[in-house]
Amino acid sequence: MSSAQTLSIDNYTVNPALTDTREPVRMETIEAIAEMAKGTERPALIWGNTDRAITAAEALWVFAKRTGLDSKNEDAFTSVQDLIANLMHLCEQEGITGGEITFSALVSMAEMHYLSELDEKVVF
Repeated sequence: MSSAQTLSIDNYTVNPALTDTREPVRMETIEAIAEMAKGTERPALIWGNTDRAITAAEALWVFAKRTGLDSKNEDAFTSVQDLIANLMHLCEQEGITGGEITFSALVSMAEMHYLSELDEKVVF
């Protein structure tokens, strides 16, 4: 499956609900998107949501390879979920979160960034 078959240029959620009738996004799609980061500048130049998505796919793909979730038929949902759980462990163990700064607060701030960037189109 190509990334063009899975990702919309209209910024609609790829997999809005697990009960959706569409096929789940597979790790082969994440791998294909992550490949777009090869040979790009370091640090990544972020010109829009496409660059943000490519950078995120690259990080998710590295995580999936390290944890054995990189099977082409593996659901990307599982890798995202496990990455978030591992980030929660990291934040707790290293004091990134604690007290009034919860992981949920970090996610809320991330959502605010995401929503402010929705006007930019994702094109693969």
